[in-house]
Amino acid sequence: MTPAKAGRARPPATLDILREVYVANLRDGRAQAGAIGRALGAPPSSVRSALRSASAKRLVRMTRASTELTPAGRRRLKVVMLGGAFEIIHPGHVHALSEAKSLGNTLVVVVATDASVERNKGRPPATDQALRVELVSSLRQVDLAVPGNKGSIYDILVRIRPDIVALGYDQHHNGDEIVREAAKRGVVISTARLGSPMPDVKTSKILMSL
Repeated sequence: MTPAKAGRARPPATLDILREVYVANLRDGRAQAGAIGRALGAPPSSVRSALRSASAKRLVRMTRASTELTPAGRRRLKVVMLGGAFEIIHPGHVHALSEAKSLGNTLVVVVATDASVERNKGRPPATDQALRVELVSSLRQVDLAVPGNKGSIYDILVRIRPDIVALGYDQHHNGDEIVREAAKRGVVISTARLGSPMPDVKTSKILMSL
């Protein structure tokens, strides 16, 4: 986006503002106009104008320290959560991310810990978690990539509170079980199983060919 002159920029769209408020709070613990403006390529003045408009519609709650979504504002978002190792990004990953994003309007990706990758694949990850988070964050389909934690998989689900959990075609998670466990923790979700037009394209096979 081409930077606009201060004071003359068109305020960002409401959905973009709400998404960035959600993402900033999840990532940084607070949402401020400067950070939102940098994410959207918009000057702080236009972001503040958009925030005031959203506040007037009772979609956000503004304080001096931060801005938060109201329940009405959160309902405007449809957050999809997708987890995975993402060791070497390949066409199968790109397809999965695109399909997951199409299920909603905000995509949060949880990148597995190094220990989890080693436990599930029987080998250390090809790249460490910090690098994998950085790489996934750079992909256009992804609104936020976060590192997975060492505790229960449901700990991070409660933190993100998605509307939909997208499951990879080759992931062995039980969708019904995830729905039940989320409900026990006060999170109402649905799950969606992703397909793959290229099931034979896998990181393990790529590594074996190197």
